[in-house]
Amino acid sequence: MNAFEAMDDVIFDTLGVIAQVQRRPNPSVLIPLVVRDGVERLGEFQQVIGRARHVVARNVEWVFRRGDEVTLDCRTQAVEALVRDDGLVNEAVLYG
Repeated sequence: MNAFEAMDDVIFDTLGVIAQVQRRPNPSVLIPLVVRDGVERLGEFQQVIGRARHVVARNVEWVFRRGDEVTLDCRTQAVEALVRDDGLVNEAVLYG
């Protein structure tokens, strides 16, 4: 295990929450996610035009695709887009 994987374990154990994720028509699974609320959306001239919720998952557990459903705190939101994927973790922005 390299230093980055060990650090991911610490971050997910400390900041992670267990969430339900589903890619229809498959059944849902429970995985740990790191939730980033209030991430700024920037407009054409770098002005803030809104805020969004981002979720981060380890690639060994889940790789997000557009349309996946994430349930947190009894609220289900669909994945709007994949923001980044560095090979170890991937981050997606949720609708709403």
